[in-house]
Amino acid sequence: MITRSADIILHNACIYTMDQNNTIKQAIAIKEGYIIATGSNDEIQQYACDTTKQIDLQGQMVIPGIIDSHLHPFWGGQQLANCSLEYRELTLQETLNYIQKHLDNDPLTGENDWFQVRAWLRSAMLPPGTDITRADLDTLNSKRPIIVFANDCHTLVANSRALTLFGLDESTPEPADGKLGRTADGKLNGILEDAPAMRAYDSIPPLSKEQNAIIADNVQKVLNRQGVTTVFDARLLTVQLDAFGELKRQNKLNLRYIGAKEITPDDVIAPENAAATLQNVVQFAKKYTTNVMTPSPEISISSIKLFVDGVLQAPMMTASLLQPYRENKGSETHPDWQPSERYGDLYFPIDVLNAIVNETAKVGLDIHLHTVGDGAIEVMLDAVASMRKDFPNKDIRPAFAHNELVAPHQFKRFADLNATAVLSFQWAAMPEMIIHEEELLLGKERSQYLEPAGRFIDAGARISYGSDWPIDKLDQWYNFQVGVTRTGRAPVGDKGFRLANDRDLSITELLRAITIDAAYVLHMEKYIGSLEENKFADLIVLDRNLFEIDKFEIENTNVLMTMVGGNIVHQSNED
Repeated sequence: MITRSADIILHNACIYTMDQNNTIKQAIAIKEGYIIATGSNDEIQQYACDTTKQIDLQGQMVIPGIIDSHLHPFWGGQQLANCSLEYRELTLQETLNYIQKHLDNDPLTGENDWFQVRAWLRSAMLPPGTDITRADLDTLNSKRPIIVFANDCHTLVANSRALTLFGLDESTPEPADGKLGRTADGKLNGILEDAPAMRAYDSIPPLSKEQNAIIADNVQKVLNRQGVTTVFDARLLTVQLDAFGELKRQNKLNLRYIGAKEITPDDVIAPENAAATLQNVVQFAKKYTTNVMTPSPEISISSIKLFVDGVLQAPMMTASLLQPYRENKGSETHPDWQPSERYGDLYFPIDVLNAIVNETAKVGLDIHLHTVGDGAIEVMLDAVASMRKDFPNKDIRPAFAHNELVAPHQFKRFADLNATAVLSFQWAAMPEMIIHEEELLLGKERSQYLEPAGRFIDAGARISYGSDWPIDKLDQWYNFQVGVTRTGRAPVGDKGFRLANDRDLSITELLRAITIDAAYVLHMEKYIGSLEENKFADLIVLDRNLFEIDKFEIENTNVLMTMVGGNIVHQSNED
């Protein structure tokens, strides 16, 4: 039973509660990890006693803790521990030189020690169209298995030793959910795309339980430092569940860890297999999910994850589209862009997708979807519409992640079906070169619907934020800045290229997308996402008021304090 005296009072602050009315308060009282009251400085002092810790915030801005509703945090932690190309634009030789330098200085030297290269921005290789292949990696001075994993996790390049350990050779059949790159004579070139890339990566021998727990602990520290208090891991595996579970066992978990179990085309090869597959997911979830919510962070499996299509950018162009990709039927000097016969890839049969969505609703789980192109979005909106008809009283909250190309009629469908668009705001700030390439592939009319955000809200739909780290660098406040500017970084004195096909988000819309609306899509709005009585005390203190600064200064925001369940898990003066 919560008493009326507070353990902690934060006062003399500018507290944006993100409640239904976006109320602003001066002070907040916290007891046993719960918020027991918000109000004026004078009103909240009635909750003080001799043992209450009083923190004078001197007018600083307070908001609910950030809820990152689509990322891959353990992958991000592994990237921090490996050789990283840091998303840079490099030539092939520069890339190989960089990798060789790290190989030469790596403390592991055994022929069976895997060497992983991460944060490779494939589309930014110089000159444009350049790729890394097995033959290139085989020139490195090493006998170790070497992989280069693209930032989007949809392309992996393996040297010959790694391909052998993956069990891949020329006799391996072409997979239904991705591609094995081949040379003109049919030999594997080492490039694995989409699901084969992820399966290969998942098969690399894991680190020890102790090493994985260290990675997980570093992950939560890095995220807490940027103000994140809750994450949704968009592709759960046992390794990360065990790693964060070990932190929970040691009472060291400082991050609410929620996620989705992936279902692949191999799991459900026909509609009649969907029910058994979902029962397996339910049993898997029971091993890790805590049924009672408390202020102390817990682990929960709340959703299933489907990779419905691939990626939009060349050279893969595997995102599923309603209209075909265009191709240049002329020359470089005299281009003639015309419709091709390529519509991208849909990784599941439509009847299987419909069955999975319905069976997921039956067992009470949510669906979290990788939908990049408008073709994949359309198929899944149809599946959700069918599910809503069959289960009108079920509180299922579909999340469509990415939505890089949306058809004009689909925005209202999101609203009508109560489906949330989970957006990585920074994708509106891709390099102008990549945007130009996409405009050529799609045409100018369709390109008006690239990377939308405001269009969803204007249609009455909900959006939430997901960083997609480590697909992109973990840089939350820059990502938020792009949300309200649609503009990328540029040299000093220039505000950079703006993707001007949609309006900017307001600061309030941004804040709701990273707090209460993200909590809603995770079924957590009763506990977190706003600073209200009886909710958990998850909050952050900022060094500036976002409503009072130039919006191009948002990326410089520092988180002074992060609190999870009433416990301070980060303070800037401790760094």
